[in-house]
Amino acid sequence: MKTITRWMVCVCIFSICATSLYAKRDKTEEEQTVYIFGMAVAFGDTIVHLTDVQEFRGVGLVNKGFLEARSSYSYQLKTYLENFKNLPHRTCTVYFSEKKSKLMKKYEKLKSKYQVDKSVNLQLLDPTFFSFKKYEGAK
Repeated sequence: MKTITRWMVCVCIFSICATSLYAKRDKTEEEQTVYIFGMAVAFGDTIVHLTDVQEFRGVGLVNKGFLEARSSYSYQLKTYLENFKNLPHRTCTVYFSEKKSKLMKKYEKLKSKYQVDKSVNLQLLDPTFFSFKKYEGAK
């Protein structure tokens, strides 16, 4: 009888641990390689800024594949343009993917779209002056 009781207790403890680890895994981040690039536009201006595609290792993806703190990356680009290029009021966005080939397709599509449009001045940001910094926020 004591063996069965001990066995049941062990099974219950194992089940509780496994359930809590599975639930926790869904909410925590997965560390992996992510590729990212940014774009900045202003609705009253004809200039579109585009960064190069950058690789981040060990970046957190949360909530089924979303880049952790993706707004901070947009803010990095916005801050750079305001402080170093004197270009306020830009709407900045970042694109990211776990697959470089998928992101490069999106990058080339956006780049060619703005290169063809003669009413828009596409400016590629030099990676020696601007590159995204990995988000190291509190977890």
